[in-house]
Amino acid sequence: MWRLNEFNLSHKSHTVVRLAVHLPQQQPIVYQDGQEAQAIERAALRKTTLTSWFELNKNDPSAHNISYSDIPQYYVFDKSTTNWKKRQRVGQNVIGRLPVVSILDTERYYLRMLLLRKSGAISFDDILTVNGLRCITFQQACQEYGLFRRDQQWHDALNEAAQFQSPRQLRMLFAIICGIGEVEDVPDLWVQHQVSLCEDFVHHYSEQTGPHYALADIKELLTSYNLSLQKLHLPTVDLPASVLERANFDVVEEQAKAKSYTMQLNSEQRNVVKILLSAVYNSAADTPKCYFLDRAAGTGKTFVYSTLLHTIRGRGDDVIPVASTGIAATLLIGGRTAHSVFKIPIDLNATSTCNLKPNTKEADMLLKTKLIVWNEAPMTHVHAFLAVDRLLQDLTKCKEPFGGKVILLGGDFRQVIPVILRGSRTLTVASSLKKHALWLKFHKLYLTKNMRALESEREFGAWLLNIGEKKSGSMIQLPLQCYPSIQDPIHQLYSDIDFSSVTPQELKGRAILTVNNERSMEINNKVLEFMPGNETVYKAVHMVMSEDPQDQLTFPEEFLNSLIPTGLPPYELKLKIGCIIMLLRTLAPSKGLCNGTRLVITKLQQNIIQAKSIDSRDVSHSPNSFDSISD
Repeated sequence: MWRLNEFNLSHKSHTVVRLAVHLPQQQPIVYQDGQEAQAIERAALRKTTLTSWFELNKNDPSAHNISYSDIPQYYVFDKSTTNWKKRQRVGQNVIGRLPVVSILDTERYYLRMLLLRKSGAISFDDILTVNGLRCITFQQACQEYGLFRRDQQWHDALNEAAQFQSPRQLRMLFAIICGIGEVEDVPDLWVQHQVSLCEDFVHHYSEQTGPHYALADIKELLTSYNLSLQKLHLPTVDLPASVLERANFDVVEEQAKAKSYTMQLNSEQRNVVKILLSAVYNSAADTPKCYFLDRAAGTGKTFVYSTLLHTIRGRGDDVIPVASTGIAATLLIGGRTAHSVFKIPIDLNATSTCNLKPNTKEADMLLKTKLIVWNEAPMTHVHAFLAVDRLLQDLTKCKEPFGGKVILLGGDFRQVIPVILRGSRTLTVASSLKKHALWLKFHKLYLTKNMRALESEREFGAWLLNIGEKKSGSMIQLPLQCYPSIQDPIHQLYSDIDFSSVTPQELKGRAILTVNNERSMEINNKVLEFMPGNETVYKAVHMVMSEDPQDQLTFPEEFLNSLIPTGLPPYELKLKIGCIIMLLRTLAPSKGLCNGTRLVITKLQQNIIQAKSIDSRDVSHSPNSFDSISD
């Protein structure tokens, strides 16, 4: 019937132009037996799409910014003259396709990688030349471009950073590289950069003992990544505890802050602080030890947390602030993620246990603490709380909930509950702490006064609260202020800013939310156009994590480059000095560098991005990193 009705048997939306990828003087030749010599002579005179592209770049400056794979969109290859000619109508559906090359064909494979990235090349020698240095092989050229996941990129990053970083900052960068990068030879990385990493300790002590103190400092920094010197095959050190201990908090300063914060508390907040301090310092058996602070947004729960932290530290005692996410942990002074503090496993079930061993520094810290503050607790799976409960009971040898430790959970069940991948409503509800018997052990505290909203915004705050408590009905009418008069959010947010003199504080309260990565990248690129200065482009290196050559052929690099996976930056990351970036992974929780932290760029280099937190003066440095996805 399909043929009888003369329906189309096929449809073509794009024209695909096959582009040659061959080594110098190794283009394919078609010949008949006995005519090999003539065929070779003809091939020497006849240009391929690749050699003709070299000629085009020599003679046409407008082609210099177009990569080899994109050239068919703007030029057409005339087979009769073997030349590229400019298209009459640019924008037609044309795709340039480079043939997939097996990694076993080593030099062609790396030539193909270079052709995907380098534009304006005029010869094979030009492709082999990197920063004025002519490489012997295309593989070496790829290495000079930093297209391999080898240790040279880490050496380059540390060398670059050593020009402007202090030794302490350099050691932190070294720890970050070991924690997030796939370093093949960590001992060699240490040996090559030992002088820069130890400079301050060598000056303060001696050339013999300086490296020991530097390694001890690196050892402390590595704990954030669940790493040790032994795991990385670095020299172990055994310095006296008194030498390594640092006073993280000044008692006198904490007392002054506690007094200042306490004076600013309202009656509700003051009552909460009083109850918690009584629980911490009251040894009566009937005193509740588990508390949950229920509050809506803007009621000052973070201020209550800070008051408790300063007060307890001001008395010379320990308190552990944690949060369910890295960005929430940055709101607490000294805060870290619950997973990093308690060593909660990623894959949780009802019988999971924490990977924290007794008789360790981490275990001793938990035993000495007077209070555990857990921010944004409602979004944590109940299995995590059960694992922490087992851990504390084992450490304290006490069968009371959480080993008898005073614990304060805080959050708003109206906002975010545990996210269950492809989970049903039943599974999602069952994952909440509220649906477990452990919830009955918690004494509930409440904050109701909105301290953040202005008088004119109280109505909006009440409207949000009604939605959270299901008092607004099934149909929700948005307030008029949710409908902007200008439908161009970029113009609305940034038209009044002079980017040549903008400060982080001016940008801090401005952000555009969108529903997908592709749209967010479009908006980011338009915002960059508002900003002065030159644009720096960082290109990713994508590869299939498989040793099977067939997998490499199935997923060519240009296909991987076209993907925009969640949680990873785009293949081409475009940045300018002064623009705001957001961390997509936790680098250093103790420094507030967590997933979701916003920073403003202060310097862009080949291997290092220097930025400072939009909320503080601390300057941070991030190297190129390695990420993988399994989908």
